Amino acid sequence: MLRFAGYCTLGLQLLTVQAALAQPAIEVTPSAATFNVFFRSDPIGFEQIEVARGPQGWVIRSRGDLSQPIDLQNQLFEVHYDEQWRPHSLRIMGYRSSAPFSLITQFEAEGAVNEVEESGETRNHTDALTPGSVVLPNYFFGGFEALSIRLAGANRGDLIPVYVAPQGSIQARVEQILPQQIQSGTTLIEALVHRVSFLYDNRPLLLEVWTDPNHRLLRVTIPDAGIDVAREDISTVDTRIRRTSHPGDEEIRVRSEGFALAATITTPVNQTPPEKGWPAVLLVPGAGGADRDGTVSGIPVLGQLAGALADAGFLVARYDRRGVGQSGGRSESAGFEAYGDDGRTMVRFLDRRDDVDEDRIAVLGYAEGGWAAMVIADRERRTDALVLVGSPGTSGAELVLEQQQTELERIGSSASESLEKIALQRRIHQAVLDEGDWEGVPRDMRRQADNAAFRSFLEFDVAEALDRVRQPTLLMRGSLDRRFGEHHTDHLLEIANARGRNVSSDLVVLEGLDHLMIERGDVGDAEYLSLERQSISQQFIDRLLEWLDRPRER
Repeated sequence: MLRFAGYCTLGLQLLTVQAALAQPAIEVTPSAATFNVFFRSDPIGFEQIEVARGPQGWVIRSRGDLSQPIDLQNQLFEVHYDEQWRPHSLRIMGYRSSAPFSLITQFEAEGAVNEVEESGETRNHTDALTPGSVVLPNYFFGGFEALSIRLAGANRGDLIPVYVAPQGSIQARVEQILPQQIQSGTTLIEALVHRVSFLYDNRPLLLEVWTDPNHRLLRVTIPDAGIDVAREDISTVDTRIRRTSHPGDEEIRVRSEGFALAATITTPVNQTPPEKGWPAVLLVPGAGGADRDGTVSGIPVLGQLAGALADAGFLVARYDRRGVGQSGGRSESAGFEAYGDDGRTMVRFLDRRDDVDEDRIAVLGYAEGGWAAMVIADRERRTDALVLVGSPGTSGAELVLEQQQTELERIGSSASESLEKIALQRRIHQAVLDEGDWEGVPRDMRRQADNAAFRSFLEFDVAEALDRVRQPTLLMRGSLDRRFGEHHTDHLLEIANARGRNVSSDLVVLEGLDHLMIERGDVGDAEYLSLERQSISQQFIDRLLEWLDRPRER
């Protein structure tokens, strides 16, 4: 049986359609674009997508290559729609986990007629189908071009029928439609972000579909799967997504060694500066493609935090990591040593400002940014406090294996397949760390892993880094954090308490908050993206301010 790495187990029950199926008449311009695909912010491949005129109306074609953990080579994806964007046929050819497969689907009155071939075996089956369905096989992102066009006429609450070939029919419910500005060089793109729930039987899958003014696909984000797919023109280093703003924001560039860090300084407004200057906080973003706003699942965690701290009388600095957003430098050759140097550059910039109290400069690291924050605090004694929010407490190698195991469980991999993939990941680690060779590792996986940045991540020793920190340390986590469980914070607290030398350590567990510091409460996954107020919790802000305002000895 052909097994696509699904987002979750599919329910095959055909749901009642409550929204109109007719596609509103919009103008569609044929074009082609390349999309970069990221897993947990790390690039894992690409998909080249074309929307063209076909013999019966429209055709979407794509080719691409995705490495682990998806491990999919798309030799051909081709879906035909009529003029009203009703599906006519689908053809897929490719390799998954090095095994060839093909799928041919004809959409007829009786349903979706599938011919599936895998490893020389052919199987035929027919699924019930809602007329006018959007065809979205798992991990073939070209299909989202048709969904983007369908969303052009959608309103909040609308249901759109979806066929996940060759597995079954579901519905997608539009939860929110939000405007979003994307600054790419001198070009400003006025995008729309559609927050959508895919209504599977066992649990909904939440995702965002971004479209440009021409109703074409810009980006797909699937938070639960850690997947982010972005069109090439919004993946460049000079692109910045404007997610949040504050009256005290000032965009600056801070010179580092050989390049500049793009940063935002947020200063309190309509407040009298203290005699010694504002207390300052440097916000350090997480790993991978994290920008200065610390955006996760569409929520600018650090951007919102900067505004809240400024309103409370703090001057706040946040910056794009090197090689990310509008900052210069190359991320693939940077490790935590380099990220620590970048953070020290920012601390020294704050220390030189006349409006900053040089005795009150704190460093706050969010998620994996906590690791860089440890290095900054250790090496830059101009900082007087360290805050770690939702940060992992294992080594880098352990964290990669833990997250891979979680993902394999989530997508329902068999025990044998999981053992094989974990063993391959361990071989990659050994090769990267010069403890083994690359024999048996696919070339594309070696190309992705064999670099200084990944080696630095694997080698990072949380215990050693935190043990060297001399500043008072605050650990914060949400009680509903699913990304890094409580064992991470427990381990960090154990290390911090063992430092001795009269260095204080505090732990704050924020009840009802998730990894994004949002008050989730009793809201289930199906309603999560439709929350009217998706902002960090006042509880988080208040507890952080309480700790930052404590008197400290230097």
